[in-house]
Amino acid sequence: MAAVRRALCWALAAAAALAAALALDNGLARTPPMGWLHWERFLCGTDCATDPRRCVSERLFMEMADMMAAEGWRDAGYEFVCIDDCWMAPTRDEHGRLQADPKRFPSGIRKLADYVHSKGLKLGIYSDVGNKTCAGFPGSYNHYDLDAQTFASWGVDLLKFDGCNSGTLELLAEGYRRMSLALNKTGRSIVYSCEWPFYLRPMQQPNYTEIKQYCNHWRNFFDVYDSWSSIKSILDWTALHQDSIVKIAGPGGWNDPDMDKNFELWERPLSGQAYAVAVLNQQEIGGPQNFTFSLTFLGNGLACNPACSVRQVLPASRDWGVYSWVSSLSTEVNPTGIVLLKVVAL
Repeated sequence: MAAVRRALCWALAAAAALAAALALDNGLARTPPMGWLHWERFLCGTDCATDPRRCVSERLFMEMADMMAAEGWRDAGYEFVCIDDCWMAPTRDEHGRLQADPKRFPSGIRKLADYVHSKGLKLGIYSDVGNKTCAGFPGSYNHYDLDAQTFASWGVDLLKFDGCNSGTLELLAEGYRRMSLALNKTGRSIVYSCEWPFYLRPMQQPNYTEIKQYCNHWRNFFDVYDSWSSIKSILDWTALHQDSIVKIAGPGGWNDPDMDKNFELWERPLSGQAYAVAVLNQQEIGGPQNFTFSLTFLGNGLACNPACSVRQVLPASRDWGVYSWVSSLSTEVNPTGIVLLKVVAL
């Protein structure tokens, strides 16, 4: 009988440990996380030789950590210095692990995290649920546990997990769940920032109760741009959907209004299930900049549902091929320039 009791106690303890590992209740994000993210101003700048002051590199994040500590941002509650897309090398290392671009991050992410921590701040990093990031770098698909362990070993404090190139809604959801569990299993406190509901709409109403079980905050709507009309569109959307998004937000899980950018995205319906899409770079100086956007919401979700063909019309005509509705497009636009696309639903 004693042996049975011991076996039962062991089973109960194992079940409790498993439940603790599987739950998101990580004690993090008790208030909305605040900080700085590089994408709004620096996008996917990787040419440090030509434009070192606008390059995504360890120098940029060290300088930002210095500034946030010296100018009072840290003391006001802005504690995260966050790396967005384009920090990675084009391929994983010989052990299958993500690696930082060796030229732009010669000291590695571990040393960068140590520097940020020495300023009393926390480091955030970026990856993607799919096999490629939105900008085409290695994604975390089929590497969730390994990538979570890698981030933890580097001393990362926040993961922004994007939803590009996930293939299907089922794989999208599975990837967000699996990364959440993988982060918890590392034993390190890592805030988990998801874009899960953004990629679900409008094909499927997000289950915010489930999303909050896995994510510390989540993205709902389009990127915000440097214009009042963009800000107003987010306010209008939030007001329209407040019954579903406000009640779920609270300590440990928050709605994410996203960040600011220097691009505007316009769309107009054409005949034959086609849409004209214009991407405007509002910057007046500097070199060409990359802009990435989701096809999910174009034409109120109809422009690329379930798939679409994309052709660039200006500044040069070329065929971009066929995309699914959960895909993202990335285009390079000159300062004050426009790229015009024609999107046809299939």
